[in-house]
Amino acid sequence: MAGVSYSTPKRGVAKRMKQPTPEDVLARIMELVRVKFYPGQNVAFAKDKRRLLQWAVLWPAKWFNERAVTVTADRYAEVLCSIIIDAAAHGNLDEITYLPAWLAKVIQSHFAMHGDELYQEAKNIRNLVENAMALTGRQEAPETDAVRDLAKAHKLVSLKGSKPAFKPQPKDQLTLF
Repeated sequence: MAGVSYSTPKRGVAKRMKQPTPEDVLARIMELVRVKFYPGQNVAFAKDKRRLLQWAVLWPAKWFNERAVTVTADRYAEVLCSIIIDAAAHGNLDEITYLPAWLAKVIQSHFAMHGDELYQEAKNIRNLVENAMALTGRQEAPETDAVRDLAKAHKLVSLKGSKPAFKPQPKDQLTLF
């Protein structure tokens, strides 16, 4: 066939891996939580999902965002998956009364003990990225920041169940004027 060309990948050239999106990271972490803590309990997992997201899975993004540092999506998932696996292995799961609150406490305790190390790691990454961007002449922030996106998701999940600040008056009540 004339005019048709088929391109083949060059030998020795590795295919570039796709960078995970915040949705991929959330799905990976939530699946791990479901497998470790909710085996065969799909209804209970569905009931607890919002609180698990708000209190446990998205809380570290808020923590990083408040300190103006970030980590890659892979590192975020790595840190949380490590905490979750350790909690499942060492926690007394039979005595847990409400899993989302317990898991949130475990994750927040981990950050209380290891927060300085995580902060220094994230700060070093930020400095390296800023220096690289300065060398290339590009000063604006990268387009996608998984931690910032996850922190926004935490804020949205936190607001979803809040009560309205304004209470409408009942229709049958007369006004002064």
